[in-house]
Amino acid sequence: MKIIGLSNNNRVRKTLVAGEYAGVQIDVEDFFPRGAPEDQMKEFKKKNPNVKVPVLETSEGCIYESNAILRYVARQSKDVKLYGSSKFEQAQVDQWLDWASTLYEPAYYGFVGPHFGYFLYNKDTWPASREKLINVLKVVENQLQGKSYLVGNQITIADINLVSSLWNVYRFFGGDDLNTQLPNVTKWVTSISNQPQWVKVHGKFHTSKNALQVYQGPLPHLEEAAKKPAEKKPAEPKPKQAAQPKKDKKKKDDDDDDDDEPKEKKVANDLDSLPPSTFNLFDFKTLFVNAPNKKEALQFFWDNLDDKGYSVWRMEYEKAEGEGNVTFLTSNLMNGYLQRLETFRKYAFGVCGVYGDEPKLEIRGCWVWRGTEIPFELKDHPSAEWYHFKKLDVKNNEADRKIQEEYWCNMEEDESVVEGLTARVIKYYK
Repeated sequence: MKIIGLSNNNRVRKTLVAGEYAGVQIDVEDFFPRGAPEDQMKEFKKKNPNVKVPVLETSEGCIYESNAILRYVARQSKDVKLYGSSKFEQAQVDQWLDWASTLYEPAYYGFVGPHFGYFLYNKDTWPASREKLINVLKVVENQLQGKSYLVGNQITIADINLVSSLWNVYRFFGGDDLNTQLPNVTKWVTSISNQPQWVKVHGKFHTSKNALQVYQGPLPHLEEAAKKPAEKKPAEPKPKQAAQPKKDKKKKDDDDDDDDEPKEKKVANDLDSLPPSTFNLFDFKTLFVNAPNKKEALQFFWDNLDDKGYSVWRMEYEKAEGEGNVTFLTSNLMNGYLQRLETFRKYAFGVCGVYGDEPKLEIRGCWVWRGTEIPFELKDHPSAEWYHFKKLDVKNNEADRKIQEEYWCNMEEDESVVEGLTARVIKYYK
């Protein structure tokens, strides 16, 4: 199975977590409709006519709506009853999924919306939104009295759905009021977030010492969407064309001969014409992403790298004035760049991220790709002039090895340090 959407999105991550509990392999295709190339949008509309993510691709077809996806994944589980152990428990799971959609999510997005760029900050209504969220969560607080899970005696998708978004609340906006007013909820979120299936998707759980400040600046994507399209002028009637004289049979045959000329063939990627390599990039991607010990996986990379067929590069984005001030906007900027490199995934692997502190954030990364020069896909990218790549000699230069090790092994968000900067958002390009 494959889920299409942004890998750092709650609705994608809750599906991946459910997959871990269910023992189901779910791959991720990073994609976001806004700003996507026209050909990609055309294909995506076939999968979801609503043009929204996430979408789950299965052997039987596509499924959209995140809770429908969650239910589908839960039903694949054999050992863990993610959808409840009885018909009554299944109804209770549905109850909590519906409750989250109708009552919890409006309060949740009302609070985090300005932080994550969903809507503009409103000084009159936003200050009360945190208290509204806490009041809604008191229903969960009472449900968890003397219990470890919302339904039954084991984790279900009711827990996974709610904790996936509450994980953000505690991570970015944790405070004493949550611990004091919602002790059961705090204990529940902490317990589930430290389970190995959860950590594999979200990383190590920790609460924020300093709450993220609400973003009060402009949101260009919302401003653009609000613009009214230019009024179209009515098309002027075309003058009738004079009747064309009929071509004689011989002339028609001559024209047909012109049509029979061979059409231009699709040019293959230049990287496919390189000499065969002993290094299998696809197998290495699988090894590295799933390796519990990244340093051991990186050592395997160094030991087996074919430096005649592949090369390692450090990436850094040259910011424009006003960029790098806010984490989510900087992350969106990085995602937009990676999204336009969809056809390059076959030939490359990288760890990219947002590093530093607001308002001085940086987009950086470390890549390996087929060939020893910067390929066409990167040179032809609309943002090519602002993304700078420096080749690293990881076979012979210890300092270059150290750079790659920091990017590929120091991957705990808000904890790991890479080239002196704290890692804030980490993404695989694979």
